[in-house]
Amino acid sequence: MMPTQALTAPEEFTVHHVRALAPTLIQAARSGASLNLDLSEVSHIDTAGIQLLLTLRREAARSLTHLEFDRPSSVVSEMVTFYQLGSLLQAPARLLST
Repeated sequence: MMPTQALTAPEEFTVHHVRALAPTLIQAARSGASLNLDLSEVSHIDTAGIQLLLTLRREAARSLTHLEFDRPSSVVSEMVTFYQLGSLLQAPARLLST
């Protein structure tokens, strides 16, 4: 069994930072190892950040990687609610495969 990777999202999860973050996070989501992404430090998130979270779910599902978004900050929770994506934070990756 592969070990769990624990990563922490930075404070800025916005279009200005997503481009640099995406390769590392997507690689982790494709690894097949269990992945926990701590979202507690995120103080700014925009549509690009939400889009990256959705991409991580998709890539994890394709790779059979168990992905959990841990401790979402209030800002993350508000954006998820705004976009009506509540299941994004709770759903196991395998349920969202396409």
